[in-house]
Amino acid sequence: MNNKQLFAENWQTCLFRIKDRLEIPIQWYPFPAMIGFMLVMILGGHLLTDLNPRLGARVQVIPLESDRLPDGGIWLGVYEKDEEIHVITSDRKKFSWAQNSVDIENFEPLIRYLKLKTLEEAESTVIKMKSSAITSRAVIAVDQHLKYVHLRPILYSLAKANISRYGFETRIIN
Repeated sequence: MNNKQLFAENWQTCLFRIKDRLEIPIQWYPFPAMIGFMLVMILGGHLLTDLNPRLGARVQVIPLESDRLPDGGIWLGVYEKDEEIHVITSDRKKFSWAQNSVDIENFEPLIRYLKLKTLEEAESTVIKMKSSAITSRAVIAVDQHLKYVHLRPILYSLAKANISRYGFETRIIN
């Protein structure tokens, strides 16, 4: 056999091997793209929940006409669920107590949290050597189905934590 015949046979054999290999479907090809897509989805989901503290709260605030104020301060979302009052904060801390609770010990975790936040704000003010009225206030997002009697423990907790500047969040009507 000469070189041309040998080359033709090797070439045909290689061609048949490629043909046999391509006839078998390969199922793995979308997985690298899916892995990247899923990682982007997971990381994006974590980023969105960190950017907006209101995503975890089931608070339906009262819609009113008002001016938009700059964000900042201690945000508290207050809502009722299963005959308990739940408070969620901007950094995802959760506090709850019975709806008709008058025991001050039930509010102590919230009071400790508020005192810690005011201490952190005081330290930040000292380090920056600049005070801000925005970051030293509390913003309370109250569900519109709650009554004043449900807010008394929160106002008491704010007073115990020496927070005298607070306001209520509303949904702005355009």
